Order: sequence, then C-alpha cells, then structure tokens
Amino acid sequence: MKKIVGLFLLLVSSVPLIAEKHITSPEQAFGFKPGADRKLADWNQLTAYFKKLSTESDRIRYEEVGKTTEGRPFITVTISSPENLAHLAHYQEIQKKLADPRTTSPEQAKKLIGEGKTVLVVTCNVHSTEIASSQSATEFAYQLATGDTPRIQSILQNAIVVLVPSLNPDGQQLVVDWYKKYLGTPYEGNSPVVLWHHYVGHDDNRDWSSFTQVETRLAVEKVINPWHPQILYDIHQMGSNGPRIYLPPWVDPVDPNVDPILVESMNALGTNTALEIGQTGKQGVLIHGVYDFWSPLRDYIALHNGLRVLTESASVDIASPINIPFEKLDKGIGYDAKVATWNFPDPWKGGAWHLSDIVDYQIDAFFSIANNAAQYRERYLSNFYQIGARAVNPKAGPSAYIIPAEQADSATTARLINILRTGDADVERATSDFDADGKHYSSGSYIVQLAQPYGPFAKTILEIQDYPNIPEYPGGPLQRPYDVTAQTLPLLFGVTAVPVKDKISVASSKVDVAKPAAGHFEKSSSGNGYLISDNTNSSLYALFALLAKDVQAYRLTGAGSDPGTIYIPQQEGIDAKLETIAEKFPINIRPAAAAPTGSALLVHLPRIGLYQSWVASMDEGWTRWIFDQNGIPYTRLVDADIRRGDLNQGFDVVLIPDNSASAITSGRRGLGGESTASSPTTQAGEAAGGKRRAAGAPVARAAGEDAARGPQTPPEFKGGLGDSGLNSLKTFAEAGGTIITLNKASEVYTGKESGRIENALDGVDRKAFFIPGSILQVAVDTSNPIAFGSTPTVPIFYENGPTFKVNGNAHSVAFFNTDKPLLSGWILGGQFLKGTSVIAEESVGKGRIVLFGFRPQYRAQSEVTYKFLFNALLYSSSKPASIGASTARLSNSTIDHKGAE
Repeated sequence: MKKIVGLFLLLVSSVPLIAEKHITSPEQAFGFKPGADRKLADWNQLTAYFKKLSTESDRIRYEEVGKTTEGRPFITVTISSPENLAHLAHYQEIQKKLADPRTTSPEQAKKLIGEGKTVLVVTCNVHSTEIASSQSATEFAYQLATGDTPRIQSILQNAIVVLVPSLNPDGQQLVVDWYKKYLGTPYEGNSPVVLWHHYVGHDDNRDWSSFTQVETRLAVEKVINPWHPQILYDIHQMGSNGPRIYLPPWVDPVDPNVDPILVESMNALGTNTALEIGQTGKQGVLIHGVYDFWSPLRDYIALHNGLRVLTESASVDIASPINIPFEKLDKGIGYDAKVATWNFPDPWKGGAWHLSDIVDYQIDAFFSIANNAAQYRERYLSNFYQIGARAVNPKAGPSAYIIPAEQADSATTARLINILRTGDADVERATSDFDADGKHYSSGSYIVQLAQPYGPFAKTILEIQDYPNIPEYPGGPLQRPYDVTAQTLPLLFGVTAVPVKDKISVASSKVDVAKPAAGHFEKSSSGNGYLISDNTNSSLYALFALLAKDVQAYRLTGAGSDPGTIYIPQQEGIDAKLETIAEKFPINIRPAAAAPTGSALLVHLPRIGLYQSWVASMDEGWTRWIFDQNGIPYTRLVDADIRRGDLNQGFDVVLIPDNSASAITSGRRGLGGESTASSPTTQAGEAAGGKRRAAGAPVARAAGEDAARGPQTPPEFKGGLGDSGLNSLKTFAEAGGTIITLNKASEVYTGKESGRIENALDGVDRKAFFIPGSILQVAVDTSNPIAFGSTPTVPIFYENGPTFKVNGNAHSVAFFNTDKPLLSGWILGGQFLKGTSVIAEESVGKGRIVLFGFRPQYRAQSEVTYKFLFNALLYSSSKPASIGASTARLSNSTIDHKGAE
C-alpha cells in the first residue's frame, strides 16, 4: 500500500513538470501548419513564436540584435544542446581563434578543433516574395526543440545553428499584408507593386560588398563576423517552371579568390544534400545549373573562409497553389526540366505545386545540411583553420594594396576603408613616408596587407576583374554571365588603390574607423564672398544643404575659373551658415581673393519629382536611399500624378529611374503581373538567368483552374504613364521643366519625334553585343554643366543600356572614344560603342531632356559618377546670370528665392 501511495504521489508531483515541458508547435501557435495553402504567418506572429519557443525549450535562445529600416526587430534564433547554449561565449572564442592562424598555432588549433562545434548560420527570406523559408524556419526550430532522434541529438551536440528567420523583416510583413489584402479576389497571389525592401527590393542580396543597408550590416556585424561560421545555408526561391530545387555545385566561373577547399566542400555538401532529398522520393532536384559563383555582391561568407550553400526552390503564387503541366516546364543554364541528365536525374512530372511542397523540400535540405555539419564537425573546423592558414600565406598575387594619402575625395576614400573594416579586413595607416615597387608614398597612406585571414575579401573588391570567356560548348558561342562581372570599388569610388609586390615595412597604426578630412571654413575679410571647388560629391551635398537654407549661390562658367566652381556671395548670416556646413561636410570653403565676374548659373534648390512606377524599380529605391542619406529633398510621383498634369507648378525636374520603356509607358497589364518587357534591373527578375518567372509569362493556378491565367493586377495599378502621362511630361519640358531618364528608361525618348537623339544600338545583333554589368571608360565634356567637377575621363558602370547617336542641336556630355573601353569585368561587342554617347542632352521648348545610358548612382556604389546626376538636377533649377563686383554683397532683400534676379 505504501508503494502504491508513493507511486501515486510521484505521479502527481510530476504532472507540473510534464506540463512545463510542453513546447508549442507552429500549428498550435498560428492555427495552421506552415506551408498550408493560402496561409502565412507574418513577422509579428513569427517573432512572438520564436520568443515563446525560447521560454519553453532549453535548446532555443532568442535574441533581437537590432532594428530594421522600418523599426522592426531583426532577430536570431540560436539552437543547440543546453550545455552548448550555456557556453556560447566560449564557443565564439574558439571560432575567433580558429579564424586567425596568425595568432593560433597548429598545436593550439588541434585542441580547439577537438573541442569546438560546427557553426551553421541559416539565412531565410532575404527576398520577401520568396516567403516559404520564413515559414519553414519555424519547423526547423520546433523539430530541433522537440526531437529526440539520433540525428537531432547529433546536430544539437556537435553543431550550433544560428537561424535568421528573415533577412528582410519589413519586406516579410509587407508581402504577407499584401497577400492577405487580396486573398479570395482575382488579384490573389499577385506580387506587390512596390519594392519589398524599403529602399532596394531584390537588391538586398546585392549588398554584401558595400554594406549600405541596415539589415546587411546587422547580418554581417551581429551574426556572421562574431560567429565566423563554417557553413552558411542561404534559402531562396526561383521561377515556377523549372526544377523543384537547386543546390551547388555552382556553374563556372568561380571567383578565383575563393579557396579551392571551399569550392570542393560546397560541391560535396550540395551534392550530398541533393542525394538525400532525392532519397525521400522527391523529384526535380538540380545541381550544377544556372548560378555561378563570381560576384561578392551576393556572397560574403566564402570570402570569409566558410561554405555558402544555396537552395532555390520553385515558387508558387506567394502562398497560393499553382498547376504546371509537364509540357510547360522550361529550359535554363545547365538543365532542361523535362529531360533527365547527370545533374538532373529525376525530372518532376508536373502537376499541382503547393507552398507545403516548398516547405517540405526546404526542411529536407536543412536537416541534411545540419546533419552533415554535425557528422563532419572535425573536418569542417580543420578545413576552416587550414583555409585561413592559406589566406595568411598566399603563394601568388600582390602582397598588398596601397591607398595613397593623396586622393581627390577623402569621403569616398574613408567609405572604401570602412567597407574593408566592416568586412573584417585589417587596414593599417602609415605613420611615416615609405617606398614600395619603386614609388614613394606619403605618411597617412592606407595599407591593406593581403596576407591576412580575409585577404581574399579585400582583394576581390580592390582588384580589376578579368571575367573569363567560357564557350557554351567547344567552338560554340560564349556563355552569357549570370550576373554582373565587375565590382572594383576603387574605380567606382574614384579612389586610387595600387597593388604592390614588395613587402612593405613601415611604421603604421591599425585602423578601426576611417574618417574623412575635416571641413574647413576661412572667414573672409574682404567681403568678396566665398568659393567651393565642386569636384567632390560632398561639395554638391553642401550646395544642396545651403540652397535649402535660402543661401544664394552660383556655379561659375566664365573665363578664369574652373567651370562649375560654387560661388557664395557675401550675404546676411552667411558666415554662420558656412561654418555649420564645413563642420558637416569635408569641404574647403575659402574666401574669394576678388569678386568673380562674368557668366555664371544662378542656382536654386531643385524641386525634384521622383517617378515611382508600379512595375517596381530597384533603381528608384537606390535613388531614394542616396537622397535620404544626403538630405536631398524630393517628392515621389506615381502614374496618376503625372497624368494629372500641371507639373511645372510643383517641380523643376522629373527623374525617371531605370526601368524598361514598356514598364514606364504601359505599366502592369491585366494578367501575369508586369509589362511584357520588364527590365532585368526591375524587381521582377535578376540578371540573366532570372529568379522569377519571365515577366508577363502566365503561370497556372490551383488544379482545375484555367492553366493560362495568372494573378490579375488590381486596376488602380495598371496602365503606366500612357499617352496622357507622356503628353503631360512633354508639356512640362516645353514650359521649361527638365526630364532626366536613367539607363533603359531613356528608351522612352530615343528616336521619338525630333529624332535628335537615337539609340545607337538599335539594330545591333544582341548575339554580338552583351555587357551584363562591367566598368567601362568614357570621355567627358567637362564644360557642360552636367559634367561640372568631372575629370576628362571617368569609369562608369554599364549594363546593356542604350547608347546615343546625337544629331542637330542635341549635345553629347559623355561618350565612348575607343572600341576597347573595358576597365573591369567582361565585354562582348565593344566595337559597337565607339563614337556613341552615354549622356546626352536635348532641348525641348524652354526645357530639356537629359538621357543617361547607364545608372550614374548604380547600387549606391558608383560614387565617381554621382555628380552627373546631381549636376543634372541642379541644372534644372539654374538660370544664366552675369555677375560683377556688386554681386559679392547681397542683402536678403535682393535675393529672389523663386529663381529670378
């Protein structure tokens, strides 16, 4: 009896303990299983779930590491055994020591390898319409929190999983809200008409070498750099009509700065994961297709000695199922989705495809990768240390890059150094003069030694890219690059960076953060006003800021002065304003020795209208980011605003960012989403190879529905500018307004009506001409106000944009003067460029159109060409003037802020 009572008491006392061990499943938390048709958990629900899971399981740790662009929590979920989680700082220290063989001997490394854990970072949902992984992440965590199989126990004991449920929480919330808004309507499953990152849309996965966005910096500074992971699993989705899932091996080319051990490891891990997915009976698994491994814009980890494993799963209409007949499956680089090959041995047979299918494939891939990380823990840690040791003892190439102290722009120089530092590359600054490779360098020069753990990262962003010619087959045409082929930041920033072979021996100090030179203001004693050289972006930012404070300013154009020099006459309160500006910007404001005389442009703050197409343009977002970062005011204009007319009342200039001409003029059409000629630089797709389905291509929906119908576009977002919008812009220009078009947006105006500017590439066989993203050199007419402050030749980032044949009284501002303009990257058909213009200006009535054949503010990287855009904006609100000695002194009563003297 006593035994029975004792057993009863034991059972009763254990009930609370059992209750405490209950762990909430995603299905219990959300009311549906992740992957259910037409069901999505939003960011608020996801963060609440992960936070709850961390309170219920001692295998889960939740952390908010920062705030997103729009103020949402950016989180990590760290998963491992309770013992490992209790000693995370210890394991981070092991990772740090293994990452730097300069301070860790092989004997010390051997001990650390025996003790350490494989660190696996998992990044989800960087592209927000690729929504499945934000849902799958809950299953990854729940199964690891509750599972007790030998495989899960091995993962928990031997690996530390750092899960980032979304690299773009703002976009995740936007897409879920958009999807739910139109659920059950003809518009269900249609992609959002706005960028799904506040600024850069799809390009948030092209920011891994410049770190402009908040989310990129959080991922790098709070997750990857502190953890030094051995593996990063990056989860994406692709178009619907191809393979069901893709994994490495990558197609050629591979960045030569990526260590061969990493390439071999990515090949092995991707192939093994494909095998294990296939073993479950799942079909349509592709390896070695579509995606190359060239650009650091979309890869950070492999230049930091870790593996990047990418999966791309076939998409649905956000969360709505689709039905794809077998005969509608497509072909791509390295595959035909209807044909079995060595790298695609078991084609999918077509039919219904659900969000749950994507989730299932992603779960299989995750657990295969995590198990492999645990099973081969010692190999991954040993290779990690060995790769670092090879990086600090390079056998070829330059020993260092020197960034001389004498630079044209201290702000862009500091930005370059800080990018290197954000990427964990060591930078030194010489404290005395020195010589290297027969050249003399001044004290203050920066030195980037390449014999360091992350020397490959530094080298790949500093060096000239030589993208290889790869035939599609022996003797065949050249393979088109998947993505851009150049990223040489010194060229794009206008910074001199010199590779040297000599080993450098000079006293130096380590650089933590680089700062631009301090601004300088020298007060005038003569009353002749002030001069500011206009050869840096900072000088133009300063001009915008001064104009916003109602300061009267001129750009000098007469003899005896550098064209475009900024002249500020003496005026009431000007010294205090200039002193404040010099504290903010690294510029030199000097007193004029004598009051300038002659011709000039009186400049006013331009009233900028920034066009936002409903075929969302990443270029529009990048433009907004640059404006917001630098205090340049603007107003966003959508189709209806422009169609309404009367633009001159509110604007001096309308800026139309890169987009296809049809996207701008015709916009979204009824079925299938985007206009049929959507630009590869719009959010609808990536560069050659395409992440999403082809623009306008129909995708069938749920089984039983019309296979030719895709999601419809809500009527308020259809139509583009149309004839009424184009006529409104024409009236605006004729009345004195300026229209600026960037890259493919310029095709709206080439060859129209006057015919004074034609697209010089019309009629060129595109099999013979292709430049997907390279750095080219152009010559510049520096006397033109659009080119004020420029050097006579400039590197531009060019990506298959139009070039111009200029006739009549139109003007060429920048042009190709050689048939070999390539500076970095890859080019096919350079001979077609010679003699053509890439910036052209055409008079229209009292106004003008300025056409760019490239993006002067490309991804906030091409700092050296920003000034062309800023000058064009300032030119729109400038009036010809003649200045004399009396101009040097102005009172407030003599200043007309509306534009007339």
